Amino acid sequence: MVSGAEKLFYLTLGIIFLVMGVVGLIIPILPGVLFLAGALYMLGRGSSRVKQLADENPTLRSFQTRMDQVGAATVVEQLQVTFLMIIRGTAVGVRKISVGVKKLLS
Repeated sequence: MVSGAEKLFYLTLGIIFLVMGVVGLIIPILPGVLFLAGALYMLGRGSSRVKQLADENPTLRSFQTRMDQVGAATVVEQLQVTFLMIIRGTAVGVRKISVGVKKLLS
């Protein structure tokens, strides 16, 4: 199991991802489902209740298993990938908006 500081880190990051995921479902610029998946993983690492909930659901259990395999990477590497995904998702969203605005103005 994880230490107290590590548990707090995972729970905090999980809550941030959860909020961003909900916002992403409302605003199409952010990849909401991706953040919700990240939130599930982070909260599952920090909370035994969330982990148990994920283990009881076959789809979530499969996702958790795949994410645990990725878990061999260090936390820093995982965060780097996460932030690169955020940047990419934001860039794609901004590009889509700019294309839409150009179409409206044409």
